[in-house]
Amino acid sequence: MNEHQKDLLVSLFGKKEEATSQIDHPYNALIHAVFNTVDFERLVRDYIENDIPEFSDSMYNNIEKRIPNYYNHEKMYDDLNQLLEAGIDYRKSQRLRKILELQLSELPDDYKIDFFNTFFNSDYSYDKRAAVRYVEFAQTDVTEKLLDEYLSSGYVDYLNLLIKPENANILAKNAEGIWGAGLYHSHKKRIIEICALENLDLFDFLKEDDFSYYLLLLIIRGEIEPEVLMEKLEELDAEQQHFALLHFSKWIDFSFVEEKVKQYL
Repeated sequence: MNEHQKDLLVSLFGKKEEATSQIDHPYNALIHAVFNTVDFERLVRDYIENDIPEFSDSMYNNIEKRIPNYYNHEKMYDDLNQLLEAGIDYRKSQRLRKILELQLSELPDDYKIDFFNTFFNSDYSYDKRAAVRYVEFAQTDVTEKLLDEYLSSGYVDYLNLLIKPENANILAKNAEGIWGAGLYHSHKKRIIEICALENLDLFDFLKEDDFSYYLLLLIIRGEIEPEVLMEKLEELDAEQQHFALLHFSKWIDFSFVEEKVKQYL
């Protein structure tokens, strides 16, 4: 953008800051009106190079809205990729990656493969998190790397990609580490269901760490009688019992559920 456009935008952002308490202030619309006058390719370059923090989000939003009306995506993607390969600082690389991703919806799948390969192998965590949105385009098995990334970061999207029946063995072998990363109850339940027929010894840690899920594992495997299960249920902390009953209920007769539910009535 030219200096005249930039000065006008600085003034508009100042007015917007003063008007934050107003619900219907006009400044967002006016800011985008000015950004719309900047050549699209120039705006992309300005966004990557931008040194005015207040501009960044609005610039990105303006680019996102204008992407469908731009028709030279292959050249822009290739040019930006070359810029990335040449080496730029972290902040600029993050903005550049966001623009590359915006373009993917307008490009052939080969570009999604390139995007995944480039950013899943990056040293930066946010690059990897963006890349896994395109893991279906991976050309090699990345299961082990997804597991490593989850165990080191705890980022739940990695785990969501791993919790599949075909990964039962690797989930079971790494169950203790996965549990230690902190899981939602829904993830715990799904892992137990998927891994029910794996080596039971791999889940011995649950006897101490999460006994209700060890009981769930046993009832799914048919290695505990429902009567004994319900006795063990009573030994759990009171605040755990109703959730445990919810998990067990798929695997036991209604009569057992009914008897326990009536305790709450």
